Amino acid sequence: MEMIEHWHIWLIIAFLILIVELMSGTYFLLALAGGAALTSIVTWWITPDLTAQLFIFAIASVITYLLLLSFRKKKEAANTDGTTHMLGQQVQVVDNINPLGRVKYKGVLWQAKSEDKLKKGSFAEIIAVDGSTLTVKALN
Repeated sequence: MEMIEHWHIWLIIAFLILIVELMSGTYFLLALAGGAALTSIVTWWITPDLTAQLFIFAIASVITYLLLLSFRKKKEAANTDGTTHMLGQQVQVVDNINPLGRVKYKGVLWQAKSEDKLKKGSFAEIIAVDGSTLTVKALN
């Protein structure tokens, strides 16, 4: 039987942290998992002593965290209000809209307004979001 090497241990640590990350949803633990994975690769390649491995883990975790933070900031800049993913989505009219009414989007009732007259049961498309009010248009 082959002996477990240090790089195996770092890889196991990376997977364990990744599992905890999947349950918690924080970017910080993902950075630690990335740091452990990178440490595993470096340890497999050059076999440094334990102190160097810990130093590599710390540096790799910081670099991974900064990369994730940069990615997160770019993603947030593209979606400043958190509602742009709703644009273009289909909703069902639950109360007649003339010009105000209500629609259902993903099981949730929303106030809606439209320049089109929409009847209960018809479908519309979200064209804008203003707080808790959706602006919709009739589907063609």
